[in-house]
Amino acid sequence: MAYFLGSDCEVALTTESTTYGVVVSETSGVYAVSGGTAAPTNGISAMTAANLLSTAGLVDLTGLELGIGATDEDILYLGARTPLKAEVHKVTTVTVTLKKKNNNFDVIFTGDKNSNIARWGIKNDGTLYDGLEEPSIDGYYSFGYRLAIYLQEYGSFPEVLTVCNAQMTGHTVTLNADGVQEETLEFTTNVQPFISGTAVSSATTEANF
Repeated sequence: MAYFLGSDCEVALTTESTTYGVVVSETSGVYAVSGGTAAPTNGISAMTAANLLSTAGLVDLTGLELGIGATDEDILYLGARTPLKAEVHKVTTVTVTLKKKNNNFDVIFTGDKNSNIARWGIKNDGTLYDGLEEPSIDGYYSFGYRLAIYLQEYGSFPEVLTVCNAQMTGHTVTLNADGVQEETLEFTTNVQPFISGTAVSSATTEANF
């Protein structure tokens, strides 16, 4: 587990769909928008190379907590005292803390007045995942969200961690009587992240998923 200050990193957040973003409206609730034109202030943009740049990252980021691990399964063999620790899948958690400016992430995580919830992402046909179906049901592996994490070093971003197909598994709000109100978003994925010099904007393949 590693913790970074908001001044030491940038985080860009998009859907896993190259066509649709998620937008939050006071009158219409949460729904898909074609073309990925949803700005970070009122939703989450579609996955494009431009939307994954550090310049398109979340504003007023105050902290980032990153956890990278794996889930193992113990396999016992007759006559052997030492079990085999077989890796089942990767486990990556990203916790983002930023200054709260509106209720958009509240609506995305808990749902709107019509019970439309977008914490599992959006399909390539423009409908929201309901959390009760196979994540890859549409065949395009558009489940969840994508985060491009730019780790700063001496004024530049030499390393980018791209987290794919991450579900929004937590959302909390911190209240402070004499401070700035903050909100925390927690993302979890079992897809192995990519580490490279630039953000990965290509769709997730069946082998990676």
